[in-house]
Amino acid sequence: MKYLFIGILIFSFAGILHGQEINITRFDHIVKSLKLDKTRIKEEFCTEKKMPNAEDSYIAVLPILQGKEEEDFFVVRNYIVITDENGEIKNQYFDPVEITSDAIMLRSITIDTGLYNISSGIRAFGVKVSVQNGSRPNPYSSETISLYYPSENTLKKVLNEFELSNYSGEWDTRCTGESADDHSVIMMDKTKTNNFTDLKIKTISIDRKTKEVNGDCKENETSKPPTAS
Repeated sequence: MKYLFIGILIFSFAGILHGQEINITRFDHIVKSLKLDKTRIKEEFCTEKKMPNAEDSYIAVLPILQGKEEEDFFVVRNYIVITDENGEIKNQYFDPVEITSDAIMLRSITIDTGLYNISSGIRAFGVKVSVQNGSRPNPYSSETISLYYPSENTLKKVLNEFELSNYSGEWDTRCTGESADDHSVIMMDKTKTNNFTDLKIKTISIDRKTKEVNGDCKENETSKPPTAS
């Protein structure tokens, strides 16, 4: 049986903000332009990535605290912006979706600049949110993706919190137990609806069961045929 381990992340401040290497100069300019309170930004989850299909353009995500943060609980909403090299904002979007971190903890926010060519001349990008609990007997993790594309001075969301992966299990912390592991891939279909490319989803599901046999821990893995939708 595959177990989930929680690593310890060490963040560097050598010209970057912890997270996915967000440039401090651009970060400060974004904060000033949006008139954000730095104490309300969850800086450890801030992230930035160069747009591969646009010159002098950087995507940045800043999670903003909503309400009061407690010891093991907080809620954020993401400010998603596209800036130039100096941090001047070209597009901005305050995502209405709230991300809650409690027993199911927020682990990371990352930017995906894959080939999401959703229409002629329009390439979207993704923001992935990964969560995980801390339970050994009942491990759980999930990753979702939302897709956006620039439109005038804002962003348009074309996919909201689609679940790319889901892992859950129940075991005795020694050997006996079972788990389910699902992974999905987003592909661009050949068909279109309202001039936008249809998304095709391929999902692979794996079930695992383990039990003790004559002192050994034996695993049985069953893969379901890939499904497409």
